[in-house]
Amino acid sequence: MSAKVLLISINRCRNPYPVFPLGVSHIAGKLKEKGFATEILDMSFQSPELESVISRFSPDFIGLSLRNIDDVRIDKTQFFVPDLSETVRRIKLVSKSVLILGGSAFSLFPEKLLQMSGADYGVVSEGEASLIELLNMLSGTQKDAGLKLQKIPGLVYRSGQSFRKNLPAVLPVSEITTPYRSLEITRHYLQSSGVMNVQTQRGCPFTCCYCTYPLIEGDRARFRSAQAVAEDVKDALRSGAKYIFIVDSAFNTDNAHVAGICEEFLKIDEKFEWGCFLRPNGLTPELMNLMARAGLRHIEFGSDSLCDSVLESYSKGFTFEEILYSSELARKEDVHYSHFLITGGPGETEETLRQSFKNSLSFRKTVIFPFTGMRIYPGTPFYERVLQEKYISPEADLLEPAFYVSPLISRERIAELLCEFHQKSPNWVVDDLSPEQIKVMEWLRKKGINGPLWEFLAR
Repeated sequence: MSAKVLLISINRCRNPYPVFPLGVSHIAGKLKEKGFATEILDMSFQSPELESVISRFSPDFIGLSLRNIDDVRIDKTQFFVPDLSETVRRIKLVSKSVLILGGSAFSLFPEKLLQMSGADYGVVSEGEASLIELLNMLSGTQKDAGLKLQKIPGLVYRSGQSFRKNLPAVLPVSEITTPYRSLEITRHYLQSSGVMNVQTQRGCPFTCCYCTYPLIEGDRARFRSAQAVAEDVKDALRSGAKYIFIVDSAFNTDNAHVAGICEEFLKIDEKFEWGCFLRPNGLTPELMNLMARAGLRHIEFGSDSLCDSVLESYSKGFTFEEILYSSELARKEDVHYSHFLITGGPGETEETLRQSFKNSLSFRKTVIFPFTGMRIYPGTPFYERVLQEKYISPEADLLEPAFYVSPLISRERIAELLCEFHQKSPNWVVDDLSPEQIKVMEWLRKKGINGPLWEFLAR
C-alpha cells in the first residue's frame, strides 16, 4: 500500500488578492505521478478543517510549505512564521506523522525554521525529486538511514545537537509535472481572485542586489517547453479558469522562450487572457504584438526605480529610457501595465525620488506601486553591502523582518514625498485599497472581470 502524504500550504496572505498555492500543487502532481496517495490543505481558508482532515486521511507524512516569511512591507508588516509554528503545534496534538518543511521562504532560513517549528525534516530549493527520495527512504527499513540522508539533495535534518543541510540539486525542467489542482481549492481561488497561475521557467540569471530568486531557484534560467506550458494552461482552463498569471520572476528572460509560448497559446481553442511579470528591457515591437495577440492583458514591470542612478545602485541592468520604451510598447498594444518601485534603497535621496516622480509623468495610463525600504535577506549581494556599511551586525536575526532605508533620506520624508506625489498624480498608489475600492473589485469579479484589476486605478 502506498504511503499517504498531506501537503499543507501555510500562506494566508490575501493582499492584493489570494494566490493559488502553485508550488504545493506541483509537488502534489509529482507525488501522485509516483503513486503516493496525496491531499492538499490550504490554511488560508481551510484552517478549521486541519484536525478533521488529519483524522480522516491519516497521513504517514505531512509536508508544510511556507511561501513567505512576511509581506515585505515596512509599514504594516505581516509576519507569517508564527502561522507555521502554530500549525505544527496543532498537528502534533492529533498526529504522529513525520513533518517535512519546504517552500521558498523555508529555503532562506532552513535551519532556524526547522528548529523553531519542531518539524522533523526540511527540503530547500526545488522539492519534487528530493521529497520523493526522502519519502522512499523513510518508508523503507531505515537501514543505514544516516548515510542515506546525506545523499538526498537539499535535505535539512538534525544530526546530534546541530543541523545539516545538503547542497540542493538542479531539477531538470522536464521533471516538472502539471500541478494537481484540487477541485475545492481551485474553486475557492476562482471565486475569490479569478486567477490561476502557471510557471514557465525556474532560476533567474539577473543580479538585482536584494533578490532571493537566484538563492531559491538557482542563478541560471531553465525553460520549460512551450508545449508543457500550454498543457498547464489547458489544464487550468479545464478547471474553470478564464485568466492565467505567469509567476516567473521575469517572463522575458529569453525572448525566444516567450515567443514560443505565445505561439502555443494561439493554438489553444478556448480563449483566455493572461498577465505576467516583465523585465522592462529587451522587448521589441514584434514580441509585444505577439504577446498581445496571444491574450496578454496585464504587465507588472519590476522597475524598482525610475531614476538611473538608483537603478544602477540596485544593480538592475537597465535604464529609465528602457523602462519608458517598454511601457510605450505595451500602451500601443492596449496592454495594461504597472510599475512596482522600491523607494529608500541604497543611493536613494530626496532628489532621486523626485526624479522618479518627474520621470513617471512621461507614462500614459499606468499605475505605480511604491514600497518603502529594502528587505534584507542573508546570502544576497545586498546583505554583504549592508554588513560592510555596518547597517546591521553579522549576528542580526533577519528572520524577523529587517529593512534598509537609505541614510540619505528618512523614512518619514519618503512617506511625505509619496503622499505629495499621490496628490499630484493619483496613479501613485501609496495606501491599501479602501473598503469601497475592495467592494468594487469584488463586484467586478462577480461580473466575470478577472485578473489583478489594478487597471481601474490607472491614470
